[in-house]
Amino acid sequence: MGLRHDGFGMVAGMETGGGGLPWVGIAANAHSGRGAGRLRVERLVRELRSRGLAVRVGWTPAERSAMVAEAGRDPGCRCLVAAGGDGTVAALVNERPEVPVTVLPAGTENLFARHFGLRGTPAQVADTIAHGRVARIDLGQVSGRRFALMAGIGFDADVVTRHHLARLGEAGRMRPTRRVAYVEPVLRASFGYRFPSLTVAIADPGREETLVGSTAFVFNLPRYALGLPFVPKALGDDGWLDLIVFRDPGALPALRYLWLVFRGIHLDRPGVSHRRVRRLSVTCPEPAPVQLDGDPGGAIILGDEGHPWTIETLPRVLGVVVPSSYAFAAG
Repeated sequence: MGLRHDGFGMVAGMETGGGGLPWVGIAANAHSGRGAGRLRVERLVRELRSRGLAVRVGWTPAERSAMVAEAGRDPGCRCLVAAGGDGTVAALVNERPEVPVTVLPAGTENLFARHFGLRGTPAQVADTIAHGRVARIDLGQVSGRRFALMAGIGFDADVVTRHHLARLGEAGRMRPTRRVAYVEPVLRASFGYRFPSLTVAIADPGREETLVGSTAFVFNLPRYALGLPFVPKALGDDGWLDLIVFRDPGALPALRYLWLVFRGIHLDRPGVSHRRVRRLSVTCPEPAPVQLDGDPGGAIILGDEGHPWTIETLPRVLGVVVPSSYAFAAG
């Protein structure tokens, strides 16, 4: 599903500023996915330089933050590249860049990159930066933290949190991972998660509704891990988020819902609610874990309705450099 072109034109036409070489910043994660990040970054640097672009690389959070700040001040910055997986994209997005971003995929799922057709080699990514176009997309926001893909509350967030903790090394450094590493967290969550009841209050202007369930998702883009099509018709630039609430608690219902999603027949089944929303709040009588773009996002701790956990859409706040062949939606 495409996005509308924002009218910025070809990325290669951006001003360099100051008479110097235009430059590209790379926010790099050497430990993404199976650990192939560093080699791919080195290849991308060579490809960009061969196209007449200067390159700056930030390997640490502090270096990334400084680079994003410099990009916002310097009109010569062509774009910023998230070199890693969806977690690296999320970290860059939460620096609130003022210039467009793109992705050199080196993670496990690479959902963001796959959605925008950014699946190629470093040479192909360099061509996209030199000749691509810019799409502007929405983001979701929770307590000041932004997400591009989805937020999850409940069972799946418990799995994500368990997997994240298992990846942490003794020095607090994330180890590379792969899909099979999720098997143990899924099994442990199936036996250990309590499935507390979530109350989801939709608070769009002119419409109010309350849904109750055991697990909730809020999608900005259509797909989840393994490419599961949770909301096949979701658009990333329409000002809306897609809410899905699974009603029934327990590991067996959770597996049944997963099977329905896999078959693409979940949206019209009993026990599954789907709404398009701009703003919602969630309360829970006991702590419920949250994940944002596949990483732990804390927990809903207070059941007090005076302090709900709130999510909202931020329309078209992020520019994404996409291939020139990318199919923008009509409109």
